[in-house]
Amino acid sequence: MAQPMSQTDFRLLLRLARRAPRIVWLVVALAGVWWPAAPASASFIEQMAVDARAIAMANTVTADPPGIGSIHYNPAGLSKLPEGKQIGAGLALPVIKITSQYDADPDFEGFFGGYNDDPLAGTEGTNSSGHMYVPIVNESIDFLIAPTLGLSYRPPNSRWSYAIGNYVPFGVGFAHDDDMDPVRYGAKRVYEQHLVYLAPALSYQVTPKLALGVSVGAGQTALGATVDMRSPNDLVALTRVLGDATKDLEIPVLSELTLPPPWFGGGVGPYDQVASMQMDMRDDFSPNYNVGLLWDPMKWLSAGIVYQSPVKVQMTGQYRFDYTETFQKMINWMGSSPTLVTVSGMLNLPMNAVPYQTGTVTSEFELPQRVQMGLKLKPFERLSLLGDLHWANWSVLKEDRFVFDQDIQLLQLVKVLGYTGGNRNLVLQRDFKDTWSWSVGLQYQLTNWLTFLAGYEWRPSSVEMSHFDNLYCLPDMHSYAAGFSIMTKNHIQIDLGFDYLVGKDVYVPNNGSDLLNSTDPFKPVYNPYAGLDYSQKTETFIGAFKMTMPWEVMTGMLDHTLSLLNPFD
Repeated sequence: MAQPMSQTDFRLLLRLARRAPRIVWLVVALAGVWWPAAPASASFIEQMAVDARAIAMANTVTADPPGIGSIHYNPAGLSKLPEGKQIGAGLALPVIKITSQYDADPDFEGFFGGYNDDPLAGTEGTNSSGHMYVPIVNESIDFLIAPTLGLSYRPPNSRWSYAIGNYVPFGVGFAHDDDMDPVRYGAKRVYEQHLVYLAPALSYQVTPKLALGVSVGAGQTALGATVDMRSPNDLVALTRVLGDATKDLEIPVLSELTLPPPWFGGGVGPYDQVASMQMDMRDDFSPNYNVGLLWDPMKWLSAGIVYQSPVKVQMTGQYRFDYTETFQKMINWMGSSPTLVTVSGMLNLPMNAVPYQTGTVTSEFELPQRVQMGLKLKPFERLSLLGDLHWANWSVLKEDRFVFDQDIQLLQLVKVLGYTGGNRNLVLQRDFKDTWSWSVGLQYQLTNWLTFLAGYEWRPSSVEMSHFDNLYCLPDMHSYAAGFSIMTKNHIQIDLGFDYLVGKDVYVPNNGSDLLNSTDPFKPVYNPYAGLDYSQKTETFIGAFKMTMPWEVMTGMLDHTLSLLNPFD
């Protein structure tokens, strides 16, 4: 039975705080042994803020699943829970900081007409906050939080264990609310998340050393993006050059029948904003399942493996395109003469400008299937060393395809510049890679009520640098984690987890990505920073808390609290 914290224990806790950096360095040293085997690519947006204990262990928990969090990490771990009813609740608070720098390429000669004075050159942008979608209220907020809740039950002397819970296995989001932030042309606001809002699970103790488990999740997937749009491009610059050259070219009758001045309505400059786009979509039922195995062949050795199924998503939502006055003038010019009406009709170009377009947008994609396997070694009674290997099938994501319910004037126009996605489809090539990653962890039981946790995870990005952009901007990342697990005398377990993720510096030279800064005039969708070199620094801070206790303890605490509030008691 757990014992209450004494003054001696409290002094020990203070000494631990002073020695914690040494223990963290031990974990890093263990990670260094594995470093030569680091794969080329791995985790992306999965498992960043699921469970406090797992966060403290840098997700190195497959062979030692974290209580009710086993529903996600390895359902077979539910067999390790005590008999009776247990309840667990917690939350994680991620803070993402992404700093982007845009610099002029000294070797870039400029766009047609001598345009080489991009106002974004030399500017920097940092996200002002996180960004996420809140279910039920159907609103997005500039904040990130990942709640968890779970219940478990194991009948006395039974091999069966049952549980139900919710958690967030995939999620990321950020906002750039400064009107002068240069990132607004790449991703002003973005969120992508998958919430498992109900996941029943069960496990079966096949033998004293082997357990199997399965969970089935009913989830909701949400995606949203807001982008200010521009198109630095030679052919776009040409429209402005011709517009300026023909503003006084008025040939009576002939001009009105053929090409009214100024041509292209004055044209669009390569650095002019042409539109703003906003999309918000969700799929309210996107199911998945997890299957796990936990094997304890010896007292000092445990092994675990879990398979997490893909999540097939069919999203529906609303979109809105707001067009600038400059863009509208060009569209209206397309229908301003009999000749232009004929040509525009033949090419299916828009001729009557509208200030905005809104309607329904759909998208289908797949969150990847995953396999995670791990080992746990106990060289000493109080010390456990863990290692995990992770695989995710990110190569299923070949492209982002958003299908609109009408012809979009912006897409109708850019097809003249070589865009082949169609009038109603926004297509962005991705070509993600199948991914591998690894992690190591450490548990040290300082007393019978206090355990120190630490871990390291190498999380290389799944994104091809040739398709890098501000929407999928998480780079290769190192995850340094630590935390504590506290057991009170009435069997309340408190897990605290802290994680610092630092990204590898990103540098994309001009023309390095066809979704960021390509100067190819026939790739107008979407390269808002053509002519600029891009660099990025990324940091993420996560704090997490979870409390697990027997059901009887929770109901007793609730009864006591209510009795204190009852004036008639």
